[in-house]
Amino acid sequence: RTLTSAAVGLLYFGPAAHAWYGTIFKLLPGTSLFSILQKAALGQILFGPSFTCVFFATSLIQSGDFTIRNWFQKIRNDLPGAWMAGLGFWPLVDLVSYSYIPGQWIPLFVNFCSFIWTIYLSTIANRTPTPSKND
Repeated sequence: RTLTSAAVGLLYFGPAAHAWYGTIFKLLPGTSLFSILQKAALGQILFGPSFTCVFFATSLIQSGDFTIRNWFQKIRNDLPGAWMAGLGFWPLVDLVSYSYIPGQWIPLFVNFCSFIWTIYLSTIANRTPTPSKND
């Protein structure tokens, strides 16, 4: 699990976060509270769910259980709960990073926060799936 998480961080999250922050600062260059809230909202709507879906896929690949059906079932079953939990974590990270951290250091700060978040996601991604009503 540790190697998989490290690989996802190195090969996906790192480059994706770099591109994300570069884009978000071009689209929303301000530092007002409204701008910070816009950046946080976009992160919750776009970046967070896409990262979580990729994380779920790599966890299924690692366990040898990856199929498109299993992945979609994992997303359907676990993404809403992970997203709701993220609403209590990532907006606070965004508030701190966009308000107090110099722009060039934000990816490093967010990577540290992502380490903590990855522990949480790992517990979700590796729990036994519950059968859905359609199965």
